[in-house]
Amino acid sequence: MSKVLLAIAAFALASAAAPSYAQQATTGDQLIGSWKVLSLKATTGDKVSYPLGERVAGYVTVTPTRFWLLFVDGTRKAPAAATLTDAEAIAMMKTQVAWTGKYTIGEQTTEGIKLTARVDAASSQAIFDTDRVYFIRVDNDKMKVTGKVVVPMTGAISVVEFELVKTD
Repeated sequence: MSKVLLAIAAFALASAAAPSYAQQATTGDQLIGSWKVLSLKATTGDKVSYPLGERVAGYVTVTPTRFWLLFVDGTRKAPAAATLTDAEAIAMMKTQVAWTGKYTIGEQTTEGIKLTARVDAASSQAIFDTDRVYFIRVDNDKMKVTGKVVVPMTGAISVVEFELVKTD
């Protein structure tokens, strides 16, 4: 009898500790707002890189119809003057990514809710007029975004992952 009660208690504890898939589902409404980036990494094959360094800075803002993203290398140096030299302009371009586009929300998967954004303005013409497909999970004030996309700083198609925290 005590073994049966122990087994029931263990099952109940395991069930409570592992939230169901339905509890983890992310909705489109949860995406709305401004989010500060905490980390950004890219994986190409078996190689992990940090395209904007390990101290990335920036924000994502999601409105009901538009996705805005601006990320920079958090350690980049300020230019010597307001007018950039050619070398400074090149360094600035290589240490940032920015784009915006209207998006649609797709199905909920085990990876998260599917968001497809059509880039209609970008800091790099390499990603202009392309679709960026991401799978997003929101847990309280944290967001995790994963997608296989072209990384403008490297030109490689990589699995990118970035984590954000809600700022408003």
